[in-house]
Amino acid sequence: MDSPEFYYVTLIDAPCDHVWRALTNGEFTKQYWHQTEVVSTWTKGSKVEFLVKTEDGVVVGCEGEVLEMVEHELLSYSWHFPLNPSCAGEAPSRVTFELANIAGATKLTVRHDRFPHVSSATYKLVRDGWPFVLAGLKTLCETGRTKDFSMLEVA
Repeated sequence: MDSPEFYYVTLIDAPCDHVWRALTNGEFTKQYWHQTEVVSTWTKGSKVEFLVKTEDGVVVGCEGEVLEMVEHELLSYSWHFPLNPSCAGEAPSRVTFELANIAGATKLTVRHDRFPHVSSATYKLVRDGWPFVLAGLKTLCETGRTKDFSMLEVA
């Protein structure tokens, strides 16, 4: 396997439009996604930025470009992590969210692919990070509150 991918499917007991807002609205992402605020117009070709507050102000943690978007159903964008020195020199990868209505709940499929190689620093970070982000997303959508799972120590 030359180019790895992260693939994850979960069922969230919330409607697709609610999960969509949680994925695309910075007020939601700050609550479960490593305290970052996603910003975009969510049109094909538009910029996507994950803004992080630091002691020096607000910086871009991750960035990309919207590749595909069908509201409440599909969102795909490129992913580059300039804030992390081990990832900054790598070519962008791609993350895709597919949402499907299952009896009023949302089946969320997340695929993160197009990594440059199996030893990609970006792949290693997202492989270990996505489960925490998605656990926070699921909790927030189902209960209206969340714990920032990104700050937990992994045993």
